Amino acid sequence: MALPVLQIAMKTLGSLYLIWLATRIGRSGQPHGAGRIAKPTSFVAGVWMLWHNPKGWAMTVGAAASFAALASSPATLALLLGLPFCLVAAFSLAVWCVLGQMLGRFLKTAWQWRVLNISLACLLVISIIPMWRG
Repeated sequence: MALPVLQIAMKTLGSLYLIWLATRIGRSGQPHGAGRIAKPTSFVAGVWMLWHNPKGWAMTVGAAASFAALASSPATLALLLGLPFCLVAAFSLAVWCVLGQMLGRFLKTAWQWRVLNISLACLLVISIIPMWRG
């Protein structure tokens, strides 16, 4: 709130990134190696990958800026945001994995994957609208 220019810059950069990501999703086809079991990523590699997630950073910075007034210290803010984020992430990732497995078994042809990818890309672009309304 103290730096409205920074807020607009973050929204602009976030929107541009999401549009770029939607373009990549919309232009992609069937996943490579669908049906093959890949070697799982190690825990350390997974944690390291979290630091390179621009969507995660944008969400974290936005939430910290939005809810900073509710906390008396940075540690309290970390707990206030960290616990709900961890719980919601664990639940949503589990649901995402189960639904992804089911969807992967359902989609058989290249055109089905194409329709899904274009639909998901459109939903991602539409998700930008609430960011600019608030």
